[in-house]
Amino acid sequence: MNRKYFFILLLLISFQIKALSPYEATYVLNASTELGSLKVGEANFKLQLTENNEFIFSSKAFTDSIWKKLYDYSRYEKSIGFNMEGKLAINFYDLVEIEDGEIHKNNKIRVYQEENYAIFNNGEQWEIQSKNILDELSVYLALSEDLQKNPDKAEFSYQVIDEKGVQLVTFTLQGEESININNMSIKSMKFISPELEIALHVSKEYNYIPLIIDRSISKNRFRLILKEFHLLP
Repeated sequence: MNRKYFFILLLLISFQIKALSPYEATYVLNASTELGSLKVGEANFKLQLTENNEFIFSSKAFTDSIWKKLYDYSRYEKSIGFNMEGKLAINFYDLVEIEDGEIHKNNKIRVYQEENYAIFNNGEQWEIQSKNILDELSVYLALSEDLQKNPDKAEFSYQVIDEKGVQLVTFTLQGEESININNMSIKSMKFISPELEIALHVSKEYNYIPLIIDRSISKNRFRLILKEFHLLP
């Protein structure tokens, strides 16, 4: 089957399901350089659901070996949480970030939503006020869910936790743009989050899953472009 039409078929199937359905997605990882945007690696996202109404959302991004001298970078994330009355919240977030062969970040955060506190790396403890704490990964799921419920809303805010504590993160609609995914022109909505230094492209026709993710990581600017997507049983 032609790759283009196979991609369309998979996305059309996703229209008929709820946002939190298990899936895997592969992204091309591009880096902004003085020579323009270069493909330097790949990123993979995977969403799994358990029988206990929990989600396990993981991602890994890494540069290809050929680019190691210029962009030796890898990032591994895992977010575990639940959907309670239509709102997502996490109870565990794991992040490992490696730059130039050295561990730059190794964060494990446990969130006790009902007890109103979180623990960072089994040591520092923070008080939390919200019952819907998210992280830098699960916030993508929350935005997708909220856009399906409120497609005309232009701003969404979330309480997002990282190694510095909890901060209010806002995604604001910047307008509509035509983007190219697998040689297909797609009408997208562009959201930005100044707090996370992210620009995110989503589309109503594609259940608001991230189609393009632009973000600053350390001293680099990376762009993830959706390449493949398929549902999991």
